[in-house]
Amino acid sequence: MSTVIEEPPIVGLCRWLKLLDEWATFYETDPKSERTPSREDLSAFDRAQSLYLLKERAIQTLYLSESPSVSLGILEGPTPKTRIWLCENCRNQARRGNLSPAEYAELSGGCAKCQREGLENDYYSLYVLNVDYGALGHWQFHTPVPIGQSYFPAPRSEAAPVVGRRPVDRQGKMTRLGQPISAANRRQYPEHSVVWHVWDAIKTLKAEIV
Repeated sequence: MSTVIEEPPIVGLCRWLKLLDEWATFYETDPKSERTPSREDLSAFDRAQSLYLLKERAIQTLYLSESPSVSLGILEGPTPKTRIWLCENCRNQARRGNLSPAEYAELSGGCAKCQREGLENDYYSLYVLNVDYGALGHWQFHTPVPIGQSYFPAPRSEAAPVVGRRPVDRQGKMTRLGQPISAANRRQYPEHSVVWHVWDAIKTLKAEIV
């Protein structure tokens, strides 16, 4: 007589959350996603954002479980540049020098009358949530620091240390960490089914936390 071993709630949530993340990446990156049927009349961009909001709920629940299998860290991104909007005088100077406004701003830094907008240092950094359940699986989920810091510990704190840097390509551009869901998995795991299972797994894990 075989014994059926129930899957731990964290493992179940991670399995479905991975598929949810892949669906969101598909809507965000694949032009074909605009033609993908959905139960909601939304653009691909809005569908991606809706799934990412659910992803945030899920990874917050994973962290709040305080399971020893869950750990949090930071992948540092490049330091963002200050954006400069040239004043009229500097725009004229740029034209006289046959430079674009962006080139002139980078070379001169603008003047006191130019408008500046600085992005926070961790604008491109990511929280990375690792879930290591041994033989049952290992998962890694990411969220931008400006979004995650509303519910995660402060970056570079003891609870969220730096564990690496965001990967970049040969041109120095940041590479995407998530992968879009494959055509086979889109057929096997429809979006509405994945969303339902993620919500159900969140509810199940929250019941254990309480």
